[in-house]
Amino acid sequence: MDMLSRCFTASLLLVAIASTAFAQQPASRESLLTGRTASQPVLDAIEVYLDKKEKKIVGGKPAKAGQFPWQVALLVARVPDAYDAHFCGGSVHTERWIVTAAHCVHDTEAADIAIVAGTHRLNAEAPERIAVSRILVHEDYDDETYDNDIALLELEKPLALGDRIRVIPLLGTGDEPATLKPGALLTVSGWGRTQQDGEGTSALQYVDIPFVERKTCNRALAYDGAVTERMICAGVAAGGKDSCQGDSGGPLAANAGSQPRLAGVVSWGEGCAQANKVGVYTRVSQFTGWVSTCTTDTARCKAKHR
Repeated sequence: MDMLSRCFTASLLLVAIASTAFAQQPASRESLLTGRTASQPVLDAIEVYLDKKEKKIVGGKPAKAGQFPWQVALLVARVPDAYDAHFCGGSVHTERWIVTAAHCVHDTEAADIAIVAGTHRLNAEAPERIAVSRILVHEDYDDETYDNDIALLELEKPLALGDRIRVIPLLGTGDEPATLKPGALLTVSGWGRTQQDGEGTSALQYVDIPFVERKTCNRALAYDGAVTERMICAGVAAGGKDSCQGDSGGPLAANAGSQPRLAGVVSWGEGCAQANKVGVYTRVSQFTGWVSTCTTDTARCKAKHR
């Protein structure tokens, strides 16, 4: 089975060239890299940028301004246009911390990433970028199975929380019985591809998809046992609605009462919106303690620091 992360395979657009340099000579992949390692999503972003390719949610619709104030975009820091620089998504946990997927950043240096928040459009006029000062990847993350696919980004300066930028609380295990039940609708959002191997958009997209039980997701025709207890599934069995490449690290939100909560992090799947191959997400409730420790007492945080 070919497990496909929901990121653009790009090792980090580590661009170290001024805008005048671009004007003087064509950029190359090598000229954009600093020599440091980078995750596959970051490297993919570089290829997309150099090839001027278009890079969303499958079967979704455009989000309105302020509709998902917890959504952020992860960017390759030195690529000037936010749309070109985008490689993964994330969610606002506090004014200083972003929750994302480990596979987006596990081989990447903090200095090579920035985030933008408080916008539903990625373009040259996107809001100010906030630099990332530290990456914390769960120490048990497995880059072959995507188990424990969660990471935290510490920002160099706090976000200005308000109507446009808001925290999304984590879904706890006590909320799961009422929230994560068969057929319950969850909402996934992102700037990824609108179809497998297709194009994306600068406008944030979202789609409502039903929760799928793990035993159903692990059937032979689906993922045949690859979905662990630290993952959840959501999607339509017949296909047609799903997250896709470029959405990785972004939020899967549940409505727990009147308060949206982060139930999942976009992680992996086989293709996009295929029959019996629904999206697989990091099960956030299994990591609430880890997130709390790492954001309040990093000395005790069981993570790989970058």
